Amino acid sequence: MPSTRTLIISLSSIVVIVLGLTYWFISDLDTSSQKETVSSKSASDKSEPIDQDRYLDDGKPLISEDGIPSEGKFQEYMHGMTHQKVVAKQKWGIYQITDERIDRMLEVLDEIKGTSDEYEHFDFYLETLNEWDKDNFQNAVDVHNYIWGLNGGTIGKAKRLMNNEEEQKYIEKHY
Repeated sequence: MPSTRTLIISLSSIVVIVLGLTYWFISDLDTSSQKETVSSKSASDKSEPIDQDRYLDDGKPLISEDGIPSEGKFQEYMHGMTHQKVVAKQKWGIYQITDERIDRMLEVLDEIKGTSDEYEHFDFYLETLNEWDKDNFQNAVDVHNYIWGLNGGTIGKAKRLMNNEEEQKYIEKHY
């Protein structure tokens, strides 16, 4: 029969292992959620579409083989880009505003114009991106809140445009 000391050591070892595994599991979950945010950030530095292996509930890809994002993904890009320009209590999704990204999004709109794949809010996107292409981001609060509303936003409504100093701090922090 094992001694009391052996039982205490065995039980202590089991407790330490269980606590260690619990910590590892919880930290892995936290890291996974951070990776999603970081992946948005790191992908924002590229002009290529991201999340090509993810699908909508109906089985349709978020980004087709020819590089055309679903309307929801297109909205996600545009909404994430506004975060560089607006003040909001909470923000989900980060996509840096670049000339290349704006140009690619305009190309996507040009590719789908008049086709069965044309987005429901096509005119809104085109008007917005044409302004952004001229470095006019005065509409960023309205664009943010419009897309936020389309997606049932309840937290994180944009209040105002950032001033230059706020935007520079945001850029330094996220890009």
